[in-house]
Amino acid sequence: MVNFNKDNMTFEAIGSRLRLARQNACLTQKEFADSIGIAQATYNQYEKGNKRPSVDNAIRFCELYNLTLDWIYTGDPSGLSFQLVKDFKIIQEAS
Repeated sequence: MVNFNKDNMTFEAIGSRLRLARQNACLTQKEFADSIGIAQATYNQYEKGNKRPSVDNAIRFCELYNLTLDWIYTGDPSGLSFQLVKDFKIIQEAS
């Protein structure tokens, strides 16, 4: 059972996870935003923690980048592939 921590569900935490997914894909904010059909300015607001992605936009990220809604919105990595979690840890350690 996953312990849901409200700190993992803040707009800032969601933005950090999206940034991590974008960095893992080796894409700019514009490229990541374009891939799901949104403006870069909108995506930038997600990463800054000023705005939370709609479920529709989050689903598009999930479909393209093998993410899960649980991971985007709550930080629960249990549905992610082992390799993706490993890649995310490497990126975080390098930051």
